[in-house]
Amino acid sequence: MTGSLAGVLAADITPGEHITRQVFGLTLNIDTIYTSVLAGVLVCLLGWLVVRQSTSGVPTKMQIIFEAVSQQVRTYVVQAVGHDVPPWLVPLGFALFFFILFCNWLAWIPSGHHPEYLPPPTADTNLTFALTAIVVVSYVYLGVKRKGFRYVGDWFTAKPAIRRPILVLEQLVNPLSLSLRLFGNIFAGGIMLAVIALLPNYLLPVAATFNFVWKLFDSGLIAPIQAFIFSFLTILYFGFAVEEEH
Repeated sequence: MTGSLAGVLAADITPGEHITRQVFGLTLNIDTIYTSVLAGVLVCLLGWLVVRQSTSGVPTKMQIIFEAVSQQVRTYVVQAVGHDVPPWLVPLGFALFFFILFCNWLAWIPSGHHPEYLPPPTADTNLTFALTAIVVVSYVYLGVKRKGFRYVGDWFTAKPAIRRPILVLEQLVNPLSLSLRLFGNIFAGGIMLAVIALLPNYLLPVAATFNFVWKLFDSGLIAPIQAFIFSFLTILYFGFAVEEEH
């Protein structure tokens, strides 16, 4: 009985299913595109609201949160990169944190199954790889700007020679782990919610409790942590790009 129930549940779960469209021979995950745009709009809207409500007097709660996160990001950037911080780096880390957080928080919104209409876009490798590509291009650009092309050349001329393949491998593994860590955690959370939703009707009260507790844990704890880790490691990579060998 237990085995047959597990088989039914496994057959009904289709992880990674997306709303797709064919455009010029390419398959586009439309749901990932519009949910990413939605998260971006929410970040812009948050910034607009904070600026609109900001005051030199007693700050609002939203202004306090916004300024606290901004100051924390600036502290991490200065510690990792130094005092000569590019003017765009703090906004990049700040925007990454809130963008990923809002993407993850879309899991709170029930939008059906097979497929979901508002899935967290960070549960799609297309978005996490794209974010990582932006990070890699940006920190390589900063490294070349600070050190010249010797920044890239050092990967192939480092001494002892045994370090060279390790340095080259790091340029591939670090970004890959950055994107897969985010994807894996958010994707696994979605699978857990799908499993809970497929519990039999006579377990509905238990399923509802599990669903609430898991969402509270996943979106309330895991989602902010993953947004922080991605942003923090991004800043560290910028720090590695500009640090000098001693």
